[in-house]
Amino acid sequence: MLLVTNEGFYRVDGGVARYVRNILDARAISQEVASAHGVELTWHVAERALGGRVDDAALEQAMEQYVRPGHVEFHPLVDPRRSSSESDHLEHFVALGAAVGRLVAHLAQSVDSVLVIGGMSMFAMAPRFVLRAADQLGLRVSYVHMTHNPAISAHGGADRPEAYSDAVMGHLARSDERVNVGWESAWMRRQYASVYGIDEDDMLFARAGVPTSDAKFRRQPDSTVRHTLRTLGVPLDRPLALSWGRAGAGKGFSLLVKACRLIDDRVVPVVLNPVPNPSLAHTVAELESSAVLLDGQDDDVISALCQWEGTLTATFLSWGEAASVTPVEAALMSDGGGSVVSAVPTGVYRELVVPGRNGVLAEDRSVESVARMIDELTRMPLQERILLGTAAAEDARRHHDFATNWRTTLDEALRRRPARH
Repeated sequence: MLLVTNEGFYRVDGGVARYVRNILDARAISQEVASAHGVELTWHVAERALGGRVDDAALEQAMEQYVRPGHVEFHPLVDPRRSSSESDHLEHFVALGAAVGRLVAHLAQSVDSVLVIGGMSMFAMAPRFVLRAADQLGLRVSYVHMTHNPAISAHGGADRPEAYSDAVMGHLARSDERVNVGWESAWMRRQYASVYGIDEDDMLFARAGVPTSDAKFRRQPDSTVRHTLRTLGVPLDRPLALSWGRAGAGKGFSLLVKACRLIDDRVVPVVLNPVPNPSLAHTVAELESSAVLLDGQDDDVISALCQWEGTLTATFLSWGEAASVTPVEAALMSDGGGSVVSAVPTGVYRELVVPGRNGVLAEDRSVESVARMIDELTRMPLQERILLGTAAAEDARRHHDFATNWRTTLDEALRRRPARH
């Protein structure tokens, strides 16, 4: 098993790192599935160095948990760029793909077969080199490319290097049974069928999920929740609208701040990012918003905010998430406590949030629509919010449990391995 990634060891910034670590933490489940196919698994992770940007604490924790005990072998992939701020070019993707192909050829010397799990445009050239290695050296390999937002969309993008890289992957997924696309959401499944001409039925089930029994979803004592929020300076006398995730222009955090300001900050926006967000701080200052901006907080803080009786909603406003699990986490953290999952009708949100059943959707992704949605939540009876939150948590456990979904994904991936020659 070779996991190809851009985060997980050197840094833990977002959903890709969590996905990689979820897979590694489910090694026992994976081996149980593999044993049914007569397979013994060994584990490898190859991670792009991203211009040398390394979180020393994250790397040390990963080495201590996975590498030093002998559970996983770690393979650094040198970044072709000078720094993480440099834009990617097509030759970078070619170089990364060639590096993965070389690594597969090396691993295949000591194992029966190699299953590669990758994703993202930066690694979409890798299947070509993996197959070249297989064909020229007589190796037994298979490749699963996890879905992400296609570079080509209604807004253009055909001139980007990602478009060519993704097109190579799409061609191979259509033409070679050793390359499969793993769909993390029904929306992504439709996108890949539309953009790359891949039959939906040929794609691999890989629905995104979270470890639903994780400690971060346990109920915290009310006194702990209150103390945590008071210590962080979160107002306890006004309703809150919570959002979190990696900082970025398309994530919708400024949209939340502007929407709350439009209703005179009767609901206080609380935004959590992994690192300080200067652009959002500027927006808050410019609007004289009462928003609370937090960075570098752990999951216990997010959980406390979701469970606080004054939190009206955990809201998610990105322009087009491919397979977001933050709404799932919000539902599990609140677990029917009164906080409603809300979102804009973009990307995967439309399949995660069903209005009237497990949450609330804005009419569109505009400041006015989000403001109306939040304003309406202030008038929603508590019992209705509890019913929506309870249904959201039930849906999360039923459809988005990582272990359950991963069993299905791995089982199907192993079924699709090429036969021995």
